[in-house]
Amino acid sequence: MSHAVLRLLPAVALAAVALGGCSDEAPRSQTAPSGSSPMAHQSAVPFNDADVAFARQALAHHQQGVDLASLAETRAENDRLKALAKRIIDTHEPEVARLSGLIEAWGQPAPDDPNLEHVQRDGYLGPGDMAQLAGLSGKDFDRQFVTRLIRQREAGVRIAEAETQHGRNPDARDLAATTSRSQQQEIDDLRGLQQG
Repeated sequence: MSHAVLRLLPAVALAAVALGGCSDEAPRSQTAPSGSSPMAHQSAVPFNDADVAFARQALAHHQQGVDLASLAETRAENDRLKALAKRIIDTHEPEVARLSGLIEAWGQPAPDDPNLEHVQRDGYLGPGDMAQLAGLSGKDFDRQFVTRLIRQREAGVRIAEAETQHGRNPDARDLAATTSRSQQQEIDDLRGLQQG
């Protein structure tokens, strides 16, 4: 190879790299290789800030919902309330796994524990509320639990509706729609319990 050709090779290589960046192909973050794992596929599906906010808020919200429902399993007197608590746990545990998977696939930090003192969010119960509920049982527990859980469920509906309006990721939007429906049903059930 002549010296003139050797001198041109770096320039040709640089031009090829520059032109490669101008292709019309989708960014790699939006396409998953065939045969890849579901987690790898999810990291390749488009998402935006609203999706991330939803996944982090919904995960913290669902975790607190499971904590609350677990209290009702052992402290509630009303059998319908105990059945509702079991349904919340059964619904939320797989959703917590899905939300955790989305957050991990997107490379985002896990949410703060909503039971921590420094976390102030609409609809979340603070550590004082959780401790007060943990100290109650029977009808006193039932009454306080229903009131607080309605407020917590209403916040969950608002979190899901924000994702439905602004989110981009199809899995997150699907989960938001499911969450909104299930939590609205829980609110209706809780209000029915309030009325006797």
